[in-house]
Amino acid sequence: MEINAVGLDIGTMFLQSARDDGKGGVLFNTVRDCFRELEYDAEFEDTLHTQGAHYIKADGKLYVLGNDAYLQAGMAEFGAALKPGQDIVEILKRPMKDGILNPDSPKTALVILRELMRACIEKEVGVARPEEIMYFSIPADPVDSLINNVFHSKMAEQYLTSLGYNAKALGEGLAVIYSENPKMHAPDGLIPFTGIGISMGAGQCNFCLAERGIPMDEFSVARSGDWIDMNAARMTGQPKTKVTRIKERQLDFNKIDQTSEVVMALECYYNELVNYVFGIFAKRFAGNKGSIDHPIDVIISGGTASPSGFDRRVRTLIEKMNLPFKVNEVRMAKDMMRSVAKGCYLRAKQAAKKAMLAKEVIK
Repeated sequence: MEINAVGLDIGTMFLQSARDDGKGGVLFNTVRDCFRELEYDAEFEDTLHTQGAHYIKADGKLYVLGNDAYLQAGMAEFGAALKPGQDIVEILKRPMKDGILNPDSPKTALVILRELMRACIEKEVGVARPEEIMYFSIPADPVDSLINNVFHSKMAEQYLTSLGYNAKALGEGLAVIYSENPKMHAPDGLIPFTGIGISMGAGQCNFCLAERGIPMDEFSVARSGDWIDMNAARMTGQPKTKVTRIKERQLDFNKIDQTSEVVMALECYYNELVNYVFGIFAKRFAGNKGSIDHPIDVIISGGTASPSGFDRRVRTLIEKMNLPFKVNEVRMAKDMMRSVAKGCYLRAKQAAKKAMLAKEVIK
């Protein structure tokens, strides 16, 4: 019997899926998690349709989605006529905020996020196959905010189930553990899937301490890449989408371009973020009453951690911390952007194999 499984990383900046392609391989898809809201125009809709752009029509408006929206927003910024007090960042919107469904416009956000999830999962593979198991990522509740993921998690589970998947939630930090397999370095051998997994996305930074793949502690910090972009945009007076582009394409901590005002602002707020996030990390584990007897690995993933040289900064900071355990190594995930989706997929594959074996026993 063919085993089919799918993992979905529901990120604030990107949606990432990993799915059996039906040919013995795994297909990864990426969709930018954003949209542009435009007043309905029949002629413009014809243009979008003819050009194969990703869009939907709802409530008398057109919503251009994903990378098409991102590209459009960049062009629109040149000709944007702003009203007094209006922020140019409004040209591009997100169905998610701070790692969960955007509470500012939940109805619109829900419709758009559902369409983006469907498109990300089904691209090049198609609709759900019989009894296909899916694990999707959810953030842990943050320690520095009152927001929680209950509605976000249930919304995703209900919608993905309605598409025909046996859908289950998986903590974002735990997905990194499954994907990267950190180890405890004990005297009598390595203990797999034991250590700390960190996912630094756009909305939140997620942490998970696991032992043999079982989560011992999961939490998040409600400050990450979007916080950097927002503050750098305000400091420089540049559109947030432009700041994001520069961060993704030009930021290199090994060689900071001091002639670029945006790069200098990004470095400033990156430093603030790292000190804040890993300060909470240190306090969280310093207050833990348990004990970790042997050195463990710490794995970091996510788009916010992707710029070259970021790993060195974090590694230096962690080495200076007075943690109640020893760290064997701090390393970056093998694939920073796909780590969470891969971890969800591997967990789904494991569950699918177990279900198949159970059926064989019954026979």
